Amino acid sequence: MLPVARKIDAENYISEDILSQVADMGYFALRVPEEYGGPDLSTLESVVVVEELARASGAVAAISAISGTMVPYSLVHYSSDDLREEYLTRLSKGKIGAFALSEPCCGSDAASITTRAEEDGGDYIINGRKTWVTNSVYADFFLVAARTGRREDRHKGISIFVVDKDDCIELSKIDLMGIRGSGSSELLFNECRVPREKMVGRLNDGFKIVIDGVNEGRIMTAAIGLGIMQAAFDESLNYAKMRESMGKPIIEHEMVQSMIADMKVKLEASRLLIYNAARKIDNNEIDYPMWSSIAKYSTAKWGVDLVRLAMQVEGAFGYSKESNIERYYRDIKGIEIGDGTNEIQKLVIAKALAGRISPIKK
Repeated sequence: MLPVARKIDAENYISEDILSQVADMGYFALRVPEEYGGPDLSTLESVVVVEELARASGAVAAISAISGTMVPYSLVHYSSDDLREEYLTRLSKGKIGAFALSEPCCGSDAASITTRAEEDGGDYIINGRKTWVTNSVYADFFLVAARTGRREDRHKGISIFVVDKDDCIELSKIDLMGIRGSGSSELLFNECRVPREKMVGRLNDGFKIVIDGVNEGRIMTAAIGLGIMQAAFDESLNYAKMRESMGKPIIEHEMVQSMIADMKVKLEASRLLIYNAARKIDNNEIDYPMWSSIAKYSTAKWGVDLVRLAMQVEGAFGYSKESNIERYYRDIKGIEIGDGTNEIQKLVIAKALAGRISPIKK
């Protein structure tokens, strides 16, 4: 992907040829169990894959993170046998899934979503608008959070449905600053008819699936950030060894050494926190939601600092389109926003420590 990463960013699109190659390697079905044809990776193993993909392309890594982990994770733990058989198998054969949660009215306040699913005989009719849906340009199906109860019921009135891409879904692509090519779009659902059997989990109990999926998603978003951090560090370190100033490579100047050392500490500390949180998910430890937020928050905060320092090391060259650092700088900012802002992560951590968030255990 390295030779085409810059083209993906410039065109805000990934070609079918690249998507097909990545799909053939199983990277869009990382957590799909072997019985459905997938590689059945653990959370930690999936983190490593996403991290490595992000060293080349944040966009491809984002698709892998959603379609490969968040979508199959929800299907494996909450869907019926028939849905698992159909959609996990489709993922293992190269199809792409997406998770439609956020709305123009409600980003972090997912309990306030307004997209509705009204019962009609044996079906549900879905109407509403979703936004910031990663993968949606390339997705073959969506996990859609919709209100099936009263709005005042908030989180107690939400259900999850599997919705195939259809003419009833109008897609408007979003031109993002970074992670370009990830296919983020706004979706308008207009009278989308979905059979009752496509509901994931129980009626009005979908918010649990949302929270569980987001906890998984935060680890993967952090892994994307980690890959970007590693790529920026590697490039700036190599630059510092080659670029000469005042008769010697700039890495021999103490100020540059200080920046390089600071970057290395932030990089390795982020990696340890992410791997630790991933192991907690794999071990089903009850405090993993808090550690998921800790890993996401620290990586986002330190990642922005690291890439800024990498650009500082490269100076004017790092600020130009000739350097990959310029792209990494735009990409890493998205890690502070996606799957809950830094401020939301701190809120989750504080509430967990205060005992106001119930630990999750399956």
